[in-house]
Amino acid sequence: MQSNIVVPHTVAIQSHHKDGFALSIAECGGEFNFLAKRQYVLSSSDAPVERGSHAHKELWQFMVCLGGEVDLKFEGLGGEFRFTLVPGKEGVLVPPGYWRDISLKPDSVLSVLASELYDEGDYIRDYGQFKEWLAAKGQINSVPFVALDRCHETLKADLSKIFDATVASNELVLGKACREFELRFADFCETEFAIGCGNGLDALTLALRAAGIGENDEVIVPANSFIATALAVSSVGAKPVFVDCLEGTYSIDIGGIESNITPKTRAIIVVHLYGIPADMDPIVALANKHGLFVLEDAAQAHGATYKGKKIGSLGHAAAFSFYPTKNLGALGDGGAVTTDDPVLAERIRKLCNYGSTVKYQHELQGVNSRLDSLQANVLSYKLSLLPDWNERRRQIAAKYHESLGECSDYLDLPQVTKAGEAVWHLFPVLLKGIARQSVIDALAELQVSTGIHYPYTIDKTEAYDSPVSVPVAEKVAEGGISLPMDPYLTDGEIDYVCSALKSVLEQLVGD
Repeated sequence: MQSNIVVPHTVAIQSHHKDGFALSIAECGGEFNFLAKRQYVLSSSDAPVERGSHAHKELWQFMVCLGGEVDLKFEGLGGEFRFTLVPGKEGVLVPPGYWRDISLKPDSVLSVLASELYDEGDYIRDYGQFKEWLAAKGQINSVPFVALDRCHETLKADLSKIFDATVASNELVLGKACREFELRFADFCETEFAIGCGNGLDALTLALRAAGIGENDEVIVPANSFIATALAVSSVGAKPVFVDCLEGTYSIDIGGIESNITPKTRAIIVVHLYGIPADMDPIVALANKHGLFVLEDAAQAHGATYKGKKIGSLGHAAAFSFYPTKNLGALGDGGAVTTDDPVLAERIRKLCNYGSTVKYQHELQGVNSRLDSLQANVLSYKLSLLPDWNERRRQIAAKYHESLGECSDYLDLPQVTKAGEAVWHLFPVLLKGIARQSVIDALAELQVSTGIHYPYTIDKTEAYDSPVSVPVAEKVAEGGISLPMDPYLTDGEIDYVCSALKSVLEQLVGD
């Protein structure tokens, strides 16, 4: 995943031989990674045949020899590759962007599966034009903020199989798929229970409701978070009390927590912002001293750890979002609550299903917030890929830190406590003495996409309009920029972002 360049390569084919009969099998999502929409066969008689001499811009192919012997040659960004195929041994998976020359020896047959229907516009038939196209393709001149399309394209065959299997099951809400994902996610988070729900906001709200937090209660929350953190508090009738964050990690300030505890305080929501773990031990100790409920907002921290323990297992409960762009994202909305408390888990399970665990027996005034089977199946599949995705995010963050460390006069880079291991849902940098919009505009001219998380502290939004003194959070809101971060971004793209940002900073400082 570091280079993100897929090259032509051989794939072993399943072969079975018995009583003079041979059966070879290649499956979509197994030996080849696309849904085949077309098949064609090349064959030769008693003389060799030369075919190919073209490239495809977007088409994937899987080539299998059915008889005789076939020589294949490919050329593209990944280099030059040669293969010789014979029947029943292996096939060759060919990604887009490779010039191919195919040599069939006498009495040979080559079967080709293609990912799309015939489209002449996808062909490059002139070698000189191919070299020009390849050179342009190899140049990086733009970087997306999130490469979600690359992820879905890579996983398309498997996701299609999941969709078909889910539809065939006729079990589309709750049921086996949801339960299996809950068990897997609880195991991943190192907790006893995980309860799926409709989205991240619902996860926060359900956890607070299940803990009995409501009217006349106060809940301490960081001012520098997405508004959902506060909306969950408001939705149960409690009052969010906004607290400043720390420099560097941008986690909630424990000093601010302590100074805002009153007789009405019932809970603390700790946000692991950007996928950076908060320093949990002192917060939990303070909460225990005052008998407060600790809820982790882990919407951006799937797989992060603190002192070797998974985020989601450190408070009384944790709320996760599976919005598509999260580290673990569904194909729509989704959420979950994790906890070790069986009473809390059972109450949440009832609340999210109309207050019931048995049909028509409603013990609580619940809501409809259920994780549907399609999202559960997608999440179960993606959960197996999450460790590699998170590791790639760490590699990208390390490149940012290494390359941009020399720009400390103009920007601050995010920091992680020694006890934590981040998963870098976002990579924010904080500008110093330079207008944010000018940097965003200059990067946009260089085709580098950026984000702002978040332009206002929650207390300054029109929804709350209850300003408090949170100087660090306000500084982040005014000067923070999120750089491209996605496991499908290449090293070359990250180098381009760093080079572009350095150039922009030098130019603006010079002006």
